[in-house]
Amino acid sequence: MRRSRRAAVVALCLTVTAVTLTALTVTAVSRTADAAPRADGPVTFVALGDSWAAGTAAGGDPLVDPTGADGTSCRRTTTSYPARVGPRLAPQAWTSRACASTTGGANTQFAALAPGVTRVAITVGADATGLGQLVGACATGSTPAACEAAAARTGHALDSLGGALDASLADIHRRAPAARLVVTTYPRLSEGLPCAAGAADATAARRVDAAVARLDGILTDRGRAAGAVVVDARPAFVAHSACARQPWITPFAGPDPLRAGAPNADGQAALARLVAAALEPAPAPAAHQAATRSAPTPSAPTPSTPGPSTPGQSTPGPSAAQRSALGRLLAPLFGA
Repeated sequence: MRRSRRAAVVALCLTVTAVTLTALTVTAVSRTADAAPRADGPVTFVALGDSWAAGTAAGGDPLVDPTGADGTSCRRTTTSYPARVGPRLAPQAWTSRACASTTGGANTQFAALAPGVTRVAITVGADATGLGQLVGACATGSTPAACEAAAARTGHALDSLGGALDASLADIHRRAPAARLVVTTYPRLSEGLPCAAGAADATAARRVDAAVARLDGILTDRGRAAGAVVVDARPAFVAHSACARQPWITPFAGPDPLRAGAPNADGQAALARLVAAALEPAPAPAAHQAATRSAPTPSAPTPSTPGPSTPGQSTPGPSAAQRSALGRLLAPLFGA
């Protein structure tokens, strides 16, 4: 009798243990599946753009979004603003196709766009116009001549930016006609201040800020002409430039121009707040959007303002590297 009771107790214990182990295994598998990226339905939010949208300078792990797109080659990171905004606005229904400019090869950002996409965020122009090269050339330790030459190259690149934006924004509207389109500007990187982590002197700081101001003007004009919502990043970044006590911009000097003078993790968080606020209202119906959008008009090249030059000397044209970047990004701006 005692033996049979002992056998029954042992059997019961073994049964409970087996059930517990099975439950733990199922729970572990479930949690692993929950952590893995997956798309539960059609993508509704798409982020496009350059290294600023990719979060290249902010650090973090390579981003794998819910569509399974691996951002390693494009240097997309988990600290980027799309990685913060996407889960908030469209859990498991978002993707970031932003790509840093120096990766080379085919850039297929627009392939993610479709009629079912309702929100699109864009930050573009810095890589295409050589902004990272400009801040590096104007950084502490560089020379005034290098800064002036880089400003001239950026000015030449800005001459072509308006037309490229017109064509790209029209293509986005064609591919995702119901989407609310948000275009961000860039913050002042120097705020007129030189420092060890920023511009070499006041003149260099002014050159950098002037280039960003011109870039922002083009983005604002062309974005509004295309019916986009333009998000001005400058007010949020006041007192957070590269020389501020609490900088949201990375140092100007360094071997990698895509990580120079760009938003750090705090800067990406600030961009995320701005973009989310602009995208959170429900998108207007496609018919209403089509009726209220104004067709983009060709933009005339804006005269560049590279700063004073020596009399009798012509303004230097783009370098071979700059022409290569322009050919890759400005024709068309995002790739197709």
